[in-house]
Amino acid sequence: MQNGEDPKAVVGVSSTERQNHSVIESALAKPATSSDASTSKRNGTNPVPSSVQELSTVELVKQITTEVGHLAQKQVELAKAELKADLKSEAVMVGGLSLAALGAICTVNLLLVTGILALSTMLRGWEAGLIVSGVTLLATVLTAVLAWSRRVRSPMARTKRSLREDVEWTKERLV
Repeated sequence: MQNGEDPKAVVGVSSTERQNHSVIESALAKPATSSDASTSKRNGTNPVPSSVQELSTVELVKQITTEVGHLAQKQVELAKAELKADLKSEAVMVGGLSLAALGAICTVNLLLVTGILALSTMLRGWEAGLIVSGVTLLATVLTAVLAWSRRVRSPMARTKRSLREDVEWTKERLV
């Protein structure tokens, strides 16, 4: 989106994305005010002079340190705002997927009952129910075994290895 464009006029951008964008912009858009200058005077820091060339080296280092601190603070604010917007979107997605999963479970249940009713025309009702239940149990057990075989056996292996390497490197440098 370019400056001067209406964010609502952008084609293909959802209202959630526009809302996320406005949250992030509001976190970054805190212009300096006269109260900022009075706060800096109370804290013992001087407002930025008109020319950087007028500053001594010590003042420049102080100003750079202050600016780096402000930049880090703005980055943290941006990360918090972005994370908050992303979490809200993810929560909505999880809710929708939960409803879809509930619908899928109901559909599978109805299909199983339909299968039992279809088999009951050739077999007794309890035999048909037992056959369908057995097939369903077999599919469930196979799915569970497959899922269990794909579990993480060594959690955070890369991180642990990297930390061990860092500790060894630090020990080598200190000795």
